[in-house]
Amino acid sequence: MHLLSIILILLILSVWIFFGVRSLCSVKKETGRRRWLVGIGAIFAMIGALGFFGVALSATGGLNWLPESFEWPVGFANGVVSTEDHFFVVPHTPSGRVQVYDSHWKFVRGWHVDAGGGTFILRVLQGGRVEVLTARGEWRYVFELSGNLLSKEHHLSAAYSSFPKEGQSRFVPTAPWLWVFSNPIYSWLSAAAGIGLLIASGKISLKKKGGTKKHS
Repeated sequence: MHLLSIILILLILSVWIFFGVRSLCSVKKETGRRRWLVGIGAIFAMIGALGFFGVALSATGGLNWLPESFEWPVGFANGVVSTEDHFFVVPHTPSGRVQVYDSHWKFVRGWHVDAGGGTFILRVLQGGRVEVLTARGEWRYVFELSGNLLSKEHHLSAAYSSFPKEGQSRFVPTAPWLWVFSNPIYSWLSAAAGIGLLIASGKISLKKKGGTKKHS
């Protein structure tokens, strides 16, 4: 199932990128205001597509090859927990990742959690271990703070909704130009802005093309 989702996401993303690159290549043919509208619109559309489908690709396991040193832009996050050693453990459910930061919010490491593309919550256990409870599949993972998986089992004894939500809402320091990759909503806004500019430039027409019929 994950493989089919990954293939579908890659296909859709490829179409978006092809459309954006083709629009950029046509900028040289444009002049004046139209050139700027086409160029900026194509860039916004591609960035939005990369943000939205990149998050989806990560959530379905398509980016599991990323090293632990890779930091996914997070921005605002809910359910952030802290350990006794003053490390912040941040869930980024859109991408299916858990990321660790020190007390000064310096990124330490991150790893993927197989949550089936759904939501999950974090809880801190004794010894600095991190418990991850998923909504889809009802999985219970226990990780070391290093990202090493210690155990994986179903939490069938209780429903996901019955678990108390620990942690706080925090802002993870994130450069403004990376926010588009932190939340699918921002990605859609970027893509919508890009499409809007392309429509304003006339590159995309909302009018149906029709021909006149010749009568014999």
